Amino acid sequence: MNGIGSVNGFSGISGGEVRSIEIAKRWKKEGLTVHVLAPKAGIALCKKLGLKAIFHEFIVPNDYSVRAYFIRFFKSRSLPKSLLNFDGIVYSTSEHAYDVFPALKVKEKGKNVTWAAVVHWVAPMRRKGTSFLNSILFFINQRIGFNEIRKKADVVLAVSKNTEMQVKKVGLTKNVFSVVAGVDFKGIRKIVAAAGTSLVNKYDGIFMKRFSGTKGVFDIIDIWYEVVKKKENAKLGLIGLGSRASMAKLGKMIEKYGLEDNVDFLGPIYNVERKFAILSASSVFVLPSYEENWAIVIGEAMAAGVPVVCYDLPDIRPIWGDNVEWVPKGNKKEFAAKVVDLLNHSQRRNELSRGGISFIKRYDWQAIAEEEMIIIASATDNLSCVK
Repeated sequence: MNGIGSVNGFSGISGGEVRSIEIAKRWKKEGLTVHVLAPKAGIALCKKLGLKAIFHEFIVPNDYSVRAYFIRFFKSRSLPKSLLNFDGIVYSTSEHAYDVFPALKVKEKGKNVTWAAVVHWVAPMRRKGTSFLNSILFFINQRIGFNEIRKKADVVLAVSKNTEMQVKKVGLTKNVFSVVAGVDFKGIRKIVAAAGTSLVNKYDGIFMKRFSGTKGVFDIIDIWYEVVKKKENAKLGLIGLGSRASMAKLGKMIEKYGLEDNVDFLGPIYNVERKFAILSASSVFVLPSYEENWAIVIGEAMAAGVPVVCYDLPDIRPIWGDNVEWVPKGNKKEFAAKVVDLLNHSQRRNELSRGGISFIKRYDWQAIAEEEMIIIASATDNLSCVK
């Protein structure tokens, strides 16, 4: 898990990391010994989210800079001594080179190694909401990872049917399986029930993602400005973490629009009780993201009983269907109008809430972890690896 960094001492957190950690926690409960190779920030994140494992530190800078990106890329070609003789399953948690290279090294050096490579997304060369340089680096990093996965991985785990189709187009055709992401449904519902009626709707809108342009964090400020024109006291909560540059830009936008009393920065929230108490006490979950392969946060919002408004992305529409209020990508005024309409109509909010809760039950981390391990074992005729 080598892509995790930190800002001001706070570990970054995304759906991909949550997925890997939640699955690893279930495998550990089933009796498997779990090793994790990650930077200092990644190890800290695993511990905060409750993963007890044998940790091996990937010694790289923990910031999210271009310099750190290159260092991660080149240093990932060597393994720590503690993993030189590892045998078992190696599980690369993303398709990026800094996760693929160590998995490849373990595969080459081990005597009885099964390599399962997770692929979340196939990125275009140019991405909305980020710089051309970042787009190119992301694209090249992925393509290098895909090339090594194609040559050496035993199993490819594509997160969603759409991702499965996309990876086959870039040449990954051997042992490719579509897998899913999920939520801790029972745990979330327990937290929501404990919060009960003691919480009133503190936030009219809640956003929870990495604070970057690709995830729509700047769009949401433009959107909220339009919402406030209709509902003067509408309150937005922002859960997440961004670079210093992103935080500075957000601050300037909020000051420009005079939204200081309408927007709260809540930071990254690692405590699940607090996170889902805040979610469940919010009226609408807002996600004007430009790129998603699954969007675990949508499922978390549904499990908390919160209706979701989201940009209409072809990668995720087949997953969430009519359980989400979709808005054409980039149409911020229509997004704001949809939010205002939901805030004004509790009946529609309740319909979406009930539908979302019913829908998300099918995506449970325990079942997902079990199915994924069976795929890894059966695809390689290595059933002993799960005993």
